[in-house]
Amino acid sequence: MAIAISIGLSLIAGITVMYNNQYFWNKEDNPNICAINTSMNSITNVTGTVGNIGMMIVVILVLAIAVLACTCRAGF
Repeated sequence: MAIAISIGLSLIAGITVMYNNQYFWNKEDNPNICAINTSMNSITNVTGTVGNIGMMIVVILVLAIAVLACTCRAGF
């Protein structure tokens, strides 16, 4: 479980960093990147840029705490 949560944590953190660094710009011909861009733009429009970053930090912290909890209980 800790491995699955840490993979999810890495994916969310990576997508957030790549979106905020504008890595996805001018790559809309790829449908996956287009979908990520659309989702992140929708989230940013609702919460604002500061709210988006804050929300992602909260999600990342919750996932990190879950990884630590699963690691301690499983006796990794």
